[in-house]
Amino acid sequence: MAAKTITVNVIGFMERDRRMIRNILSVASNNECSYRMAGGSHELADILIVNADDPAAMVAWNEYRQIDTDTDVIFASANSQFGSEHVCIKRPLIASQLHGVLALGVAREEPAPVLAPHKHQALNQALNKSFLFRNMSPGHLEKIVALSRLVTLPAQHVVFEMADAGAEMCVVLKGRLKVSIASREGREIVLGAVGPGEIVGEIAMLDGRGRSATAVTLTPCELLMIHRQDFMPFLEQNPKAAIDLINVLALRLRLNTEQLAELIAEEEAPCQA
Repeated sequence: MAAKTITVNVIGFMERDRRMIRNILSVASNNECSYRMAGGSHELADILIVNADDPAAMVAWNEYRQIDTDTDVIFASANSQFGSEHVCIKRPLIASQLHGVLALGVAREEPAPVLAPHKHQALNQALNKSFLFRNMSPGHLEKIVALSRLVTLPAQHVVFEMADAGAEMCVVLKGRLKVSIASREGREIVLGAVGPGEIVGEIAMLDGRGRSATAVTLTPCELLMIHRQDFMPFLEQNPKAAIDLINVLALRLRLNTEQLAELIAEEEAPCQA
C-alpha cells in the first residue's frame, strides 16, 4: 500500500526556518505517511504550522481558517500557549519538538499503541513504528522483544540523569518523556520531548559511558528497556539492524544541529537589533 501523503504549510517563518522544517518533514516520513511542504502560503494543507509570535502570521492564519476549518494547526511560540486547543511547540526549539509532534501523531490524532490484551503482538507493532526497528523483519522484532523488558513508570519519574552510567536504551511505547540538560548556571535547557516509537538513551547504551542528558517522564509511560549486553550481540548477528541504528543516530545529530542553529540565532538576534 502506498504511503499517505500529508501536506504541511507554514506561515510566518524565515527561509532558514522553512529549510529546517522541510528537513524534519523529510526525516519524519516513513512507509505509512509521507510529508511534503506546500508550494505556497495559500495552498490548502493537512497540517498548518504558524509562527504565533508574528502578528502578520496570525492574521494570515485567521484568514486561512475561514477557508479550511479541518486543517490541524501547530503553533510555534517563544511562550508556549498551553491553554490553546491546538498543539503548541516552543521557539527556538522547533526542530526536536516538531519531530516529536509528528512522531506522536498528535496533529493527525493517531492513538498511541494499545498494549493489552495481546501485549506481545502490540510490542511488535510498536517497535515496527520506531525509526530504528520499523524496517526489520517480524523475526527480528520477535528477537528484540525477547531480549527486552517492559517497565511502567508514573509521570515525573526520572528515568536517568545526565552523567549517570548508562547500559540501557528505552523505546517509548506509551506516554511522553522530556529530555534536557543543565547549563553552567544550573538552568534547565529542554532539548525536546519523545513519544511512542521514539528511542532515548541509545548513545550511552552504545558506548557504555555516561548519559549525555536527563530524561524525565511527562506522563505515565510504558517503556521497552534494551540492555547493552543483550543488544550488542544482536547487532553483530544482524548487520541490517546496525545500519538502521546508524540512520537513527544521524537523524538525532541532524535535529541537534538544527536546534543549535536556532539557539545561536536566538542569542544573536538582540545584538543585531
